[in-house]
Amino acid sequence: MSVCDPKILVERTNLLKECADAYAYAVEVVSKNSVMAEDISRSCAEVCYQSAEECLSLDHDALAEELYNMCYQYAVLCEKIIGNNKPAYEKAQLKESS
Repeated sequence: MSVCDPKILVERTNLLKECADAYAYAVEVVSKNSVMAEDISRSCAEVCYQSAEECLSLDHDALAEELYNMCYQYAVLCEKIIGNNKPAYEKAQLKESS
């Protein structure tokens, strides 16, 4: 297993935290029956989709696919809490890492 660049790992960790925070906020807004729940949930999903793509753009190391999948899954969850069961973006086709 290759060693991950610590700077990239920190950047990806921050992106993943951003996704977790976005999802938590979407859940909070939806649970309060806010009139903005749908818009905010979609915005939170967009943050997560962008974070997922950014994870891949940093480097393709041993953790790239796993961290991408976690961010992507948060985006899907943001959409599901408002009843959208079809993701707005298709999952990226990832290359096999050697």
